[in-house]
Amino acid sequence: MGERVVLIDGSALIFRAYYAIPSSFRTSQGLPTNAIYGFATMFRKLLGGKRPRYGAVVFDPPGPTVRAEKYPEYKAERPRMGEDLFVQLEWIDELVRKHGFPVLRVPRYEADDVIGTLAKQAVEAGHEVVIVSGDKDFAQLITDQVKMFDPFKEGSGVTYDPELVRKKWGVRPEQFVDYLALVGDKVDNVPGVPGIGKKGASQLLEQYGSLSEILAHSDELKGRKKTTLSENRELALLSQDLVTIVTDVPLAEALPPERGLEALALPAEPDAAALDAFYGELQFYSLLTEGARDADADVGERDYRQVAGPEPLLEWIAQAEGAVVWEPCFEGLGDEPGRLVGLAVCPQVGESRYLPLSGPHAPPGLREEGLAACERWAPLRVYLADAARPKAAHDAKALWVGLARLGVELAGVEFDTRLASFLLDPTKLIPHRLNQVTKEYLQRTVRELKGVVGSGKKQVAWSEAPFEVARDHACHRADAVAELVPILVAKLEESEQLAFHREHDLALSWVLGRMELAGILVDPDELGRLGAAFHEELAGYEAKIHELAGKAFNVNSTKQLGAVLFDELGLPVIKRTKTGYSTNQEVLERLKSEHPIAEQILHYRALAKLINTYTDVLQRAADPSTHRIHATFQQTTGATGRLISTDPDLQRTPVRGERGVRIRRCFVAPPEHQIVSADWSQIELRLMADASGDENLVAAFVEGRDVHAFTAGQLFDVPAEQVTSAQRRIGKTVNFATIYGQGATALGQILEIPRKEAKRYIEGFFATYEGVRRWLDETTERALEEGYVTTRLGRRRYIPELSSNNKMMRQAGIRIAANTPLQGSGADICKLAMLELDRRLRAEQLAARMVLQIHDELLFETPLGEVERVSALAKEVMEGVVELKVPLVVDVGVGASWGDAK
Repeated sequence: MGERVVLIDGSALIFRAYYAIPSSFRTSQGLPTNAIYGFATMFRKLLGGKRPRYGAVVFDPPGPTVRAEKYPEYKAERPRMGEDLFVQLEWIDELVRKHGFPVLRVPRYEADDVIGTLAKQAVEAGHEVVIVSGDKDFAQLITDQVKMFDPFKEGSGVTYDPELVRKKWGVRPEQFVDYLALVGDKVDNVPGVPGIGKKGASQLLEQYGSLSEILAHSDELKGRKKTTLSENRELALLSQDLVTIVTDVPLAEALPPERGLEALALPAEPDAAALDAFYGELQFYSLLTEGARDADADVGERDYRQVAGPEPLLEWIAQAEGAVVWEPCFEGLGDEPGRLVGLAVCPQVGESRYLPLSGPHAPPGLREEGLAACERWAPLRVYLADAARPKAAHDAKALWVGLARLGVELAGVEFDTRLASFLLDPTKLIPHRLNQVTKEYLQRTVRELKGVVGSGKKQVAWSEAPFEVARDHACHRADAVAELVPILVAKLEESEQLAFHREHDLALSWVLGRMELAGILVDPDELGRLGAAFHEELAGYEAKIHELAGKAFNVNSTKQLGAVLFDELGLPVIKRTKTGYSTNQEVLERLKSEHPIAEQILHYRALAKLINTYTDVLQRAADPSTHRIHATFQQTTGATGRLISTDPDLQRTPVRGERGVRIRRCFVAPPEHQIVSADWSQIELRLMADASGDENLVAAFVEGRDVHAFTAGQLFDVPAEQVTSAQRRIGKTVNFATIYGQGATALGQILEIPRKEAKRYIEGFFATYEGVRRWLDETTERALEEGYVTTRLGRRRYIPELSSNNKMMRQAGIRIAANTPLQGSGADICKLAMLELDRRLRAEQLAARMVLQIHDELLFETPLGEVERVSALAKEVMEGVVELKVPLVVDVGVGASWGDAK
């Protein structure tokens, strides 16, 4: 048995990589890298730990090919390669060479032909060949010695041998050329024989064996097959020629003929240092560190120690010239980290100290009494609470909340590297964890927490991890933040955003921290009753589905559900996935008219989502002793700047329908309190009116009209006061569809109307609001020129999708460009109002607390004696926080629960 020869279809891999990775992948100098990065990750995955003895990566050559010379229409309809992909090709060649593989291109011959020729030579030399490609044309080359591996099939890839070829296409590999000659290939513009499909082709080849025999016996056939084969004999032979892979390509220019197959010999290992340098140049830091070096190593000489006592610690800190970095260590994983159990401090790069706050390694006194009560550590408490002592952190809110839960005050934080990274480019590193930010700005990573405490069944508490490992990890993180601070400060100064960072984003952290500490009260009994009622209702839907199906099965199993719907009930197949039938919402919506089971499944899934997302989750999330839910408010997750709550996600709590009201009624005020809800009305439409200056839209809001009825009146040519509720619903949907950049297809699906009718509604909207059309066009044009859009307060959102060669991605970028100035400005206004309301509540020494923010709504837990004042204050601040061409309107409600206050 000879060696294994791996021949990789590089051209196929490039296009897969280009479309698989977002166009936002670029270096800091702006070089597109999505195809390079995708190719690199695919290449690493392909090789795994097994390097073949021989190998090559083959690409299509530039310029015309022999097939195009024979048939100019061959591949003529394929789009030209975009500039953003073209500039990456040389880098991909270099990447392949760094891995030790030869790069082959032969003028006038496609990669298929070069691979076919090399495969033939390798087999003649007694070797086994693996062709790596997703191109079905290679099925013609498959033998017992030649296999094709398609890395894109079924997750981990599929290897084709002669038996699998026969099973998939119904023909033997040696018949595959004739099979393609009959059916053609739309992708490559190979005509084939009109009227001969896949099934017909395989049947003909089964009967006659080859194309030549089929054509020789075409007179024996009947009906359309006889006619089309007789009329298209030359087309069949042309197609046969086009799809036949050449196996005698002259390779002298690409490979030294005297070396033969040895020209494809690979080194035992790639040059790791060269690859590291390559990845570093392209800022592929995740590839650089995966297996290349330990994440916490190679950072030079570092001084990491445990804190000896409060006096030497504070004396050491006093030598710092700038902000001192503090890094919190929590007991758990994730965004809900649990109890604060340690602090790492770094006053200057290269020197960090670790202070365990609990456990066997904590200093005496701290271990028994805790940081808040231990007299010996009072000087540290004084330092932490001193606003005149500058401090920095990565996610300062987590540090602030962690200390507050221990009863320790924190002040003087003037820089947060996580918030700074988000402000510089919100979309690039979401959610801007320290590991992501250090990759971007320091060209290295820090070890993930699971590297210290483990994961899964082997996970231990932080205090149970090896102490030296935990200490060095904490110190290294603090050290990395200290390195980041001057870099990010300089970048914010350059973009004139440093003051904004401190006065807005950082200041809002403390408001959100107070909300997280307060939490929101839930009624556990009501939650329990509601959960039981929902589960009972869900069982009813399940029973109805089983009845309609005529059998019991697992409704949550896509595989079983697909079998019931399409195999047993015979419903039309709308869409397939890689593993079977699609049963997603779009499919079920289209099946509603075919069978009542589809609607029942939709009801079942909607209710199951409420159970899994709310009633069950909320019961687990509530503190068992206080019945309060302490969600975490994320500032660096929403690309538009919107706040997002996690653990649990309260932002998507349903607002409409009986179920939504019942869920919201589980959020309650404590005794002698009420919930005050303040909600901006149509804020994004008002921002659209302000930004566009459209006369009709501005007038509608200034005059206090019902803007949805006004739009509907224009669409249906009736006075606004005569608009029906159904027409108003359409007007409302059209208004908001415009904000979110939805086209006629999406609007038609929402309204369940033909696309043509939806298009007429959109045209009617822009005929009414011509200023909005102009504003959208100008905003998009400016975004295309500058590469970003800005919100009202000047936050930038870069949109790399706008420069993509992929039409769908570019259209998505245009929608982002239209929506972000509105949604992002709405988020800005909400944050400004929260800052002012928090200041006023504390300045007036009111006991009311802001406890929840949900997009355009704020909730306050308010003592009965303060309800009137807080309601008026919320309305005053929220309506007056910015000045627009149209009034901001805030609806205020009061009730014993959130549901009652709406």
